Amino acid sequence: MKEIIKRFLIIIIAFITMLVVVYKPYKSEVVDLSKFTEYYSEKGTVEDGGGLALVDNNFYTIEREYKIGETAPTPSEKEINLETSYVIPKVEKYIVTSGDTLGSIATANGVSLGIMKANNPNLSKSLKIGQEINVVKGNGVFYRVKRGDSLFKIALDYKVDIDALREYNSLKSDNIRIGEELFIRNPSEETLKRLEQRGNNKPSKLFIMPIKYAGVTSPFGKRFHPVLKRYIYHAGVDLRAHFIPVEASRTGVVTYAGYMHGYGKIIIVKHNSGYETRYAHLSKIKVRKGQRVKVKQVIAISGMSGRVTGPHLHFEIRRYGKPSNPMKFVR
Repeated sequence: MKEIIKRFLIIIIAFITMLVVVYKPYKSEVVDLSKFTEYYSEKGTVEDGGGLALVDNNFYTIEREYKIGETAPTPSEKEINLETSYVIPKVEKYIVTSGDTLGSIATANGVSLGIMKANNPNLSKSLKIGQEINVVKGNGVFYRVKRGDSLFKIALDYKVDIDALREYNSLKSDNIRIGEELFIRNPSEETLKRLEQRGNNKPSKLFIMPIKYAGVTSPFGKRFHPVLKRYIYHAGVDLRAHFIPVEASRTGVVTYAGYMHGYGKIIIVKHNSGYETRYAHLSKIKVRKGQRVKVKQVIAISGMSGRVTGPHLHFEIRRYGKPSNPMKFVR
């Protein structure tokens, strides 16, 4: 009996020892998400509720041929010097003179038109005499970090190697600050053209603020509804408005003026190019269906009709029925 107990104890000890050995590597596994900034991004905005989200589209591949069994060639001294002693060029100012075009300025300074445009993102199509132009004598773009950027996202957008991006900008980590300026070396012309096109597709400021702006009480997007007590999609913005005049945000035709469930008293105005605006929770409606209204024309008085907790103006901008964030359109 004693022999059986002894063997049983030996088996238990061996089992516990095995568990400790197997568990130890897992215990030391890195769990600090800041180590994985290339795969995770911190949102933390009102619309999405904050937290970490997997960036599932921030990946691209660089093709490379491998010849198995051959010794890798040793980089030449010239190649090493190019990578280790690269100096970021300075931004110089050029004053536009008569007869200048962006293309001629680019040619005179030995850079491509795409590089010239990328280093002057706010430049209008027509140049004016005496206007200042940024000139960078090198195949690269200066980029100012915006909200929502990460080093990996920037490298992905410009299709450049992230290690080179760190090296050229002397970055000790992947932490970058809003407003920080980075130099992006050797972006392709195809990439610059694509980014320029994407910038041109940004919403135009086609609408005016329908009231005297005093702030947003509830933004566009997913939010916790104060009355329904659950998360729902908010198709517009709630603007601070305590029984004040509401103006048409753009010239158009009234397609609805009356009461609508949830919205309370509401006016819907149809505009050109598939746009429509909605003004809800009104106390008074001053227009009728079918009436043409001009931009800045008073069409209502704000209020608190419908499903609300207090007076404000619910304002929407839709295009072909799809809601968009009004704050990206108003000026």
